[in-house]
Amino acid sequence: MKVRFTGLEGHEQSVRQGADSLRQGKVYVVLESYCQSDGPNYFRIEYRRGELPPLFDSRLFEVVAPGMHPSWTAHVEWDGSLTMGPAAWQEAEFWDDFMNHSPHAVEIYELGREILICES
Repeated sequence: MKVRFTGLEGHEQSVRQGADSLRQGKVYVVLESYCQSDGPNYFRIEYRRGELPPLFDSRLFEVVAPGMHPSWTAHVEWDGSLTMGPAAWQEAEFWDDFMNHSPHAVEIYELGREILICES
């Protein structure tokens, strides 16, 4: 899936949080989608290589390529939230291990990222 960042204007601070680093009009590859059962929905987008790719409020984007990569799976969390992304990233503790710079988790992320970026 690819999305275009439409900008911060007209959105409240809670929606804009962290998005000031994105470029208006730029198209980004969505690495993962997180849909809360009782709140906003988010896209995980990498804008700076080598850092944890943050979650950005989906209201800041328009979808320009709606297809999802075949490596994506859906996972329902304990609270009813839905995560869609590469299956390997949905394993318990994956993101914690990635943030702790576990070589195995970093390798899994890099592989999944390359597949998504190159095939999108």
